[in-house]
Amino acid sequence: MALKKKIATAVAGTLLSSAALIGCSAGQGGQAPAASGASKEQTATAVQPPAKITVIKPLYPGHIYHPDSELEKLVEKAANVEVTYDTPPSADYKTKLSVRLAGGDIPDIINTFSPNDPEHNALIDQGVFMPLDDLLKKFPKLKDSFSDETWSYMKNPTDGKIYGIPWMRDRGGSGVVIRRDWLDKLGLQPPKTWDEFVEVLKAFKDKDPDGNGQNDTIPLTFKDNQVSNLYAALPLFGVNPGWSPAPGDPGKLQYGLIQPAAKDMLKAFRDLRQQGLLDPDLLVGKTLGIDKFKAGKVGVLVTNVGDFRQFAVMPGMKAEILDPLERQGNIWSLTLPATPINRTNQISSKSKNPEAALRYLEYQITGGFDYIQYGVEGKTYSVQNGVKIPFADDKKDPQYNTNVGLELLQPEWLFSDTEKYTKFVSKEIAEYMIKKLDTYEKYVMYDYLRPNVTIPTLQEKSSQLRQVLEEGYTKMLLDTKVDVDKTFEEMAGKWKSGGGDKVTEEVNRLQKDKSAPSYKYRKK
Repeated sequence: MALKKKIATAVAGTLLSSAALIGCSAGQGGQAPAASGASKEQTATAVQPPAKITVIKPLYPGHIYHPDSELEKLVEKAANVEVTYDTPPSADYKTKLSVRLAGGDIPDIINTFSPNDPEHNALIDQGVFMPLDDLLKKFPKLKDSFSDETWSYMKNPTDGKIYGIPWMRDRGGSGVVIRRDWLDKLGLQPPKTWDEFVEVLKAFKDKDPDGNGQNDTIPLTFKDNQVSNLYAALPLFGVNPGWSPAPGDPGKLQYGLIQPAAKDMLKAFRDLRQQGLLDPDLLVGKTLGIDKFKAGKVGVLVTNVGDFRQFAVMPGMKAEILDPLERQGNIWSLTLPATPINRTNQISSKSKNPEAALRYLEYQITGGFDYIQYGVEGKTYSVQNGVKIPFADDKKDPQYNTNVGLELLQPEWLFSDTEKYTKFVSKEIAEYMIKKLDTYEKYVMYDYLRPNVTIPTLQEKSSQLRQVLEEGYTKMLLDTKVDVDKTFEEMAGKWKSGGGDKVTEEVNRLQKDKSAPSYKYRKK
């Protein structure tokens, strides 16, 4: 058999897109368990030649993919598949996916965005993906890994059918991580308000917290260079960046990114940048903010709360997650979609092996769960008193190291269990992270736009409208010569005339349910 061609690309960050991402026991010591399944027919596939399937999925900052590792071979053997991955950087993913779809080069498993994403539903309407209702009956373990509520979110608003397998949104959202050791060195307490936060940034800039004798500290940056990261700060200025009820009229939804109060956020961060308190390369540099933080160059990082696990195990760094900041009566709030689904695994309508694709997905969250999440006992972790203890990174066998690039989904129960984080950190740190997530989740701003409503103009013009906003926000932050008030009005006007007004009318006319969204993750 010819060697499979694996396509692996490095992680990069550029401006693109809006809206960002871990049981059952696997075998011990590298012995692959049998793939799960529901029928004798499925079990018989174990003696058949491995089915060839292809996958495309994005790689997010900090994630890696090791093609043809021994771990991947174990997973493929157990699931009786031969998989070829294409892993473009997340910032370039929509562009790369569009090119492949336009050329008719459609993989068996396509990792798309959430059911909220208008382009997602447009592709369903075009017949790109296969309905899975009948096939899912053959994979009860896959079906039972998600609640009935979650599956209801997956139903297409046009025909009521299920067109994908959910990849649940990680708990939490964007929070603030700070170098606690730098605070201690300068005799400072963790800031609780915006004003205190700015004073800490000034101290980090002027007082050489890393002790290298140079004025080179970056006080504040964001995880990567996507302008949408800035939207996480809007709640501090009283703005819900998504769709939410207009003040005084709960029956009318408005879009937050064009509301005048958003200018206050832009002015505040523009001022931070001009004072040298915000990373000057934000949105334009080549090095990601999360990498600068890991390199010890940054004092404060706005990133997903779950990313803290990466910093908790780094020698020479003591970081902590700040509690939500307060500013003039507003609280830093998580900005969450109306559903708990972050991405979706679609099956191509042209796939020759749809059952093999579903078998592979089912295996990832059943018999292959430990492989995908932890690696292999004795190679990447040990078991002490029934608890998996990961080796230090330099002690892990790279051929068996947990492979984020392979991962396509996670069981729903994982999001409320410390096991989600113990593959990276100790149980003590995992419990700390869960506690911080609980704190952040007390303050939430939901996007009221439901995925089960088709908004025609949004499906047609979402990319153009998003580009108008991204270009406008970028210009107002970076260009010191522009007048923010005037530029914001021009941007909002262009958004409205370019289809935004029609989208607003359709959202309010077609979405009858304008109540506040809410959901809970299924427990283990």
